[in-house]
Amino acid sequence: MRDIRHNWSVRIRGTKQYEKEWSAKECDKFYWDSREHPHRALLMIAISRFSPDSVLEIGCNSGPNLYKLAKIFPNAKLHGIDVSQKAIDEGRTQLEKCSIINVSLELGKADDLSKFEDRSIDVVVSDAVMIYIGKDKIEKVVKEMLRVARKAIILVEWHDTAATTSGSFLFKRGYWTRDYVSLFKGRDRVEDIQLTKITRDIWNDECWSKYGHVIEVALRNE
Repeated sequence: MRDIRHNWSVRIRGTKQYEKEWSAKECDKFYWDSREHPHRALLMIAISRFSPDSVLEIGCNSGPNLYKLAKIFPNAKLHGIDVSQKAIDEGRTQLEKCSIINVSLELGKADDLSKFEDRSIDVVVSDAVMIYIGKDKIEKVVKEMLRVARKAIILVEWHDTAATTSGSFLFKRGYWTRDYVSLFKGRDRVEDIQLTKITRDIWNDECWSKYGHVIEVALRNE
């Protein structure tokens, strides 16, 4: 998964650099072809627990997770946003080829979900996206997720009880780890938080097998 780490890391340097990478390399095909990566099965199980009629994935890239969800929930309304227009365009092309019609992909950022109304989406998802969100934006991203989500927030991210809630930066890898239990615990409507460890047989990477978790934040729909 080295290419995934490299190409996602350019998001830290801004959308223009990320777009340049997409123009220079066949990242679109790589991400689309990664839809059978083992960690996605864990994510599908977690999402399915909430029997969603709607899902929003933040940082969906070309939509491999949404492709898999569309197969499981063909009648659900599935939304994805990403900072790369090229990723969105590629995803739309691939989904059309697969005759998938219940997925909508749009340009968007994690800290601005204003196009979605309060509690309008059953499950809000991020998969290896929050590891690129710095201390300056994490609080806004969390608040937006909580505002939009009706049933749950599900994350595939780097959880570390030794890290702070705002984030600890691993300079050698270029990613942020956080204590996601402490980050969400005690917030309005948060009912329960469950963790599922990502093991090396699921993601054969030193840091993902050390820090990687599926984090399920169940919400009260009061």
